Amino acid sequence: MRPESSDSAARTELREMVVRLVHSSEQPRYQELMREHHYLGHLPKIGETLWYVASWREQWVALLSFSASALKCAARDRWIGWSLRQHYGRLKLVVNNSRFLILPKAVTFCYTSLNN
Repeated sequence: MRPESSDSAARTELREMVVRLVHSSEQPRYQELMREHHYLGHLPKIGETLWYVASWREQWVALLSFSASALKCAARDRWIGWSLRQHYGRLKLVVNNSRFLILPKAVTFCYTSLNN
């Protein structure tokens, strides 16, 4: 198989990837997978939090969690360089990627797909 055709096949398969919000009925499964596979474990929903699942052909392959930004984070605040007034006015525009997990079965899938 020529490299161009394998790249094209990979792109076609990647188009089948869907990223969506986790439904309330799926939250226990999401939490269990995070608890089992993420090195920091699960993260309860506190405050403004959104949980996403990436699936390929109905199989969950990755989990993501986004939450409201921390009120203070010295490194971030120095890097952005906001004044105190800007900080409090714009902090709502910043999100925190609190968890990102590629599930073990997805890694196996990707490896076998690339080697076919």
